[in-house]
Amino acid sequence: MNTRMPTVDTNDFFTTQRSTSEIKSELLNEYFRAWCSAMLSGQRYRSDHTLAFIDLQAGDGKQVDGKPAAPVKILNSVFGSIDKFKLNKIVRTFFNDAKKADVARLKQQLESLPYYDELVHKPVILNEEANFSFLARLLGNDTPTLLYTDPLDYSFSQQMLLQSVRRWGMDVFMLFSPAKMRTAMQHIENNELLAELFGAERVAAIQAFCERYQDAMQREDFMVDKLEEVFKEKDYKTFRFKICLPKKNQTSHYLFFASKTDVAYMKLKELMLTYSDYQEDGVPLFGANIKHQLSLFQEQYRYSVKNLVADLATKAGFYNNLPIDSIYRHHNIGTNYIRGNYQEAFEELKKSGVVEAINPVSRQPMRKVSFTSIISYRNS
Repeated sequence: MNTRMPTVDTNDFFTTQRSTSEIKSELLNEYFRAWCSAMLSGQRYRSDHTLAFIDLQAGDGKQVDGKPAAPVKILNSVFGSIDKFKLNKIVRTFFNDAKKADVARLKQQLESLPYYDELVHKPVILNEEANFSFLARLLGNDTPTLLYTDPLDYSFSQQMLLQSVRRWGMDVFMLFSPAKMRTAMQHIENNELLAELFGAERVAAIQAFCERYQDAMQREDFMVDKLEEVFKEKDYKTFRFKICLPKKNQTSHYLFFASKTDVAYMKLKELMLTYSDYQEDGVPLFGANIKHQLSLFQEQYRYSVKNLVADLATKAGFYNNLPIDSIYRHHNIGTNYIRGNYQEAFEELKKSGVVEAINPVSRQPMRKVSFTSIISYRNS
């Protein structure tokens, strides 16, 4: 099989060591805009134009590395949107932070924005019971909501995360350090909310694993696996992106996302492509600075074009006579595969006589597989 490197232009943002605030400022607003578009494009929300955004680690609103802080970027996007959705009429924003002094400064920063008076829905600071009650009523009405939080931070963020998993089903965008996770899990008996979020069985499993294995990377991967289980158990689609320190065998951050909506999940996956390392066969690793940690042998990768070919060869009962794009949208959830990987995999299956690529207009066999091809399994 011919291997090929990705055609996606890669971003060098993570070639420099980045702080949490820098990563958040770089990524969150870009995803927020994509998420709004995804939510408002769906049939379900065409008559329900209300979205909510919650940032529980909002900080003080000051610039980050000479760029606007994430809350300011979010409001810039809300007010400045010129697409058909007009986010200024649709989006309600909520901000909070563990540090009361930062919350006070943030409020001043937001109120000093030149367009503040023109915001249809003024940003709400969640440091008062009345404001939280308003948010709870909004969430109780099934308003599509994107929550940004660090699950290992202060108790209010953990309470919100717990309530989301149990009651509200919000889309959750998390950014946290493994060092914070290790410390939190070592003292979890003192944190009732975190223990409740993970559940007694997972806590016991984490503690037993950490007693048995001393390798820090094995431990952190296991802990993140268990966090992922919390959401998968509630029918969330989950995505993780591992950020390592440049040229070091050490994890800096995990970006973790959970959604019950396929399109929201896929939007984040597509956004993170430009930041990702890639395998030799063009499958993204969905991590930054991690390639040196992995085997150079493609056969040992969990996701590879070779493995995708083998899997798709057995899926005639699911995918016969479907266009590649439909197959991709169904099959890629929970994997590292992207559109180009499917085109390459079906080209291999065509060469080996397993499938034919059919032109959707003429219904005639195609010489080459394209994204518009309808896949016909020969023996089905």
